[in-house]
Amino acid sequence: MKQSVKLAGLGLTAMLLLAGCQTNQHMYQWGNYEETLFTYFHEPAVKDEMLEKYLDFLARSSRDSKRVAPGLFAEAGTFLFEAGDFEGAIRFYELEAKLWPQSRPLMETLIASILRIQGHQQDQEVAL
Repeated sequence: MKQSVKLAGLGLTAMLLLAGCQTNQHMYQWGNYEETLFTYFHEPAVKDEMLEKYLDFLARSSRDSKRVAPGLFAEAGTFLFEAGDFEGAIRFYELEAKLWPQSRPLMETLIASILRIQGHQQDQEVAL
């Protein structure tokens, strides 16, 4: 009997969590995030085009009343970092930290890493 009560409690908890996730879909803007993510990693030939559309969505969404979903600015920063656009990456990491304060420690770590990479690259250029 105790085991069935525990299972029922776990089932109820899972249902509440899933219901919470479902309601969050309407609180935030996701744009074409899933499609962009899939294309970015699986179809390199159109990766740049999808990234451009993703960045356009983020620019448009900043004017709308619904907030951009957590992590989307950070994802854009990572895309730009991988493309070698360090300033763009820092800009998006700063936006993520501003809109989602709980992400600040991670965003500050990523920004510090980029600044170290930039400093290391400048040191190498001077040595040449």
